[in-house]
Amino acid sequence: MAIELVRAMPEHIPQMARITYEAFKGIADAHNFPTDIPDVNVASMFIEMLVTRPDFYGVAAVEDGVVLGHNFVQISDPVAAVGPICVEPNRQAKGVGRHLMQHIVEWSLKNHGPMVRLLQEGYNMRSLSLYAALGFVVREPVVLMEVIPASKPDSTTRALTAADLDACDALCQKVQKASRKNELAAAIQFGPAMGCVPFGRFVGGPLKAFIVPGFFGFSAAVSDDELLDVMQEAARLSPPPLHRTLMPTRQGTLFPAAMRRGFRSIKPFNTMSIGPYETPRGAWTPSIGY
Repeated sequence: MAIELVRAMPEHIPQMARITYEAFKGIADAHNFPTDIPDVNVASMFIEMLVTRPDFYGVAAVEDGVVLGHNFVQISDPVAAVGPICVEPNRQAKGVGRHLMQHIVEWSLKNHGPMVRLLQEGYNMRSLSLYAALGFVVREPVVLMEVIPASKPDSTTRALTAADLDACDALCQKVQKASRKNELAAAIQFGPAMGCVPFGRFVGGPLKAFIVPGFFGFSAAVSDDELLDVMQEAARLSPPPLHRTLMPTRQGTLFPAAMRRGFRSIKPFNTMSIGPYETPRGAWTPSIGY
């Protein structure tokens, strides 16, 4: 029976969660890097969020009623953020991943807009080659880093509220060259219930920096120091799993400044894109999407 792509549904979650855990662990173990998904329970919570949120579109590759893989795209804002794409380990390198990725890219361009982006694990030559063949261009080298929490409270940093959205979006568009307002609004609304509180740094009134902490977060700031300060204060106030950030290494002085503060590099990534792309300028960090 031919492989069929169907809309990802709640009944697919158990199979997709297992595949996610095994696929992430398999590629990480093969290259002696830590996995991003520590167990099946975390994978299940993650996949359930992707399946049930209206700002995600996802498909499962199914053969004879068995899920072989899946792919998702976040469509909260103008940029479509692809991933995670995962394939059953014993069916990898057999065309399933290409089928899933090609479908999501085509669907995004047709139904959402011309900007499609993703984050690719830099040591995974198979995915790098596939994405390049499908038209993605490498834009920024990125490193996953362990953040050193601040040693004392910072009175200029507080939790963001919905009233801060316009200021954060203006800063994000100035630095990242893209609006992520809806993504940030969801983080402000739903993040605290999961222990992920977005923070802003306000000095003398105006917003200087904001961050959604953790592997799935992003940030923008008026300077390197402002960003690193809010990043470290957010780590001080957040649980250890959120003491991680993705940091661009090609531009400016942010990465060296983080290293001087004792941050630890964990593993490499690349941001990749299809369609219009304007290079970010200033102090910023991407999410796992872009």
